[in-house]
Amino acid sequence: MTIFDTDRSGTIGFTEFAGLWKYIKDWQNVFRHFDRDRSGSIDGRELQEALRQFGYNLSPQLLTLVEKKYDFKGSGPKTGVAGPPGITFDRFVRACVVIKQLTEAFQKLDTDRDGWVQINYDQFMNTVLSLP
Repeated sequence: MTIFDTDRSGTIGFTEFAGLWKYIKDWQNVFRHFDRDRSGSIDGRELQEALRQFGYNLSPQLLTLVEKKYDFKGSGPKTGVAGPPGITFDRFVRACVVIKQLTEAFQKLDTDRDGWVQINYDQFMNTVLSLP
């Protein structure tokens, strides 16, 4: 929400809310586009395709890790009814945002653009904890 509080007032006014609403609608369209089977969730293949189209070519191991971290399995908190297997809309948005933020943080450290960085523990923790 703070990214939409452009005047830093601690609240969002009508114009700021309109920006938030557009952001959510845009993400819903992206989600619908990649939810090819219309199951209401993003499965592993759909996630891989979405991330690849966003420019993130994650290894199979990283894709599996993302799926495990953001997958929704089991009963819904209020209904007790099992949700669809895969990543739900809100978790899909979160996963994409986190991957983008982590990638950008890595790229800042990868000054020679070779895909490798060497950092100590404090630098790593500072990088990760500085993310929004």
